[in-house]
Amino acid sequence: MITITAMKWAPPFAAGQVRDHRARWILNEVSWPYTVRLIDACDLASDEYRQKQPFGQVPYMEEGGRPTLFESGAIVIDVAIRAGKLIPPEGTDRSMVISWVIAALNSIEPFLMNVAEVEYFMHDAGQQEARRPAVVAAAEQRLSQLETALGDCQWLVGDAFTIADLMMASVLKIARRLNLLDTHPLLISYQDRCLDRPAYRKAVSDQRAVIERHEMADMRFDKVEKADA
Repeated sequence: MITITAMKWAPPFAAGQVRDHRARWILNEVSWPYTVRLIDACDLASDEYRQKQPFGQVPYMEEGGRPTLFESGAIVIDVAIRAGKLIPPEGTDRSMVISWVIAALNSIEPFLMNVAEVEYFMHDAGQQEARRPAVVAAAEQRLSQLETALGDCQWLVGDAFTIADLMMASVLKIARRLNLLDTHPLLISYQDRCLDRPAYRKAVSDQRAVIERHEMADMRFDKVEKADA
């Protein structure tokens, strides 16, 4: 049986966006059953967890007889290849799908996360105002380049939804939350097509249900802070 990890709780702005939804999504797409191991801050900081996820993040995917995988992109690619779904079986389209998965994670997501850092994690108003213009401009440039590359195509590669679209649509959730897609109507329409899938809706619904059943105290942040003191 496959097991993935997910946090017990996340702040409201992150509900539905924590990266375990990507693992849930691809597993739903290929109809593979899985269980979820719920994690708190103490788990993430533990040696046992770091042996499986060196950076103390979620998700990892554990499966009997196979190495434990971490990084959501690696999980998505691995499941798609083994299931033979959402990725072409061979040829240049297969290579391009993998390229676009990596592009979503390397060429788009970091620029969006820079904006998210300013909006959600910087508490000094002066620092926010000083940093915001540069990171927003850089994110807007990447989104414009993506919109140009997509053009009038329905999907990033070929004529069907693939893991390239799964990962890109997931990454664009950050931009949507930050209102960065307001000036990119083609990307809005593209993302809407990608997210209009039962497998996605179930993934996010399941993640939100877990978060709603818990509260910040369940994450035991205070225990980690005391241990580090």
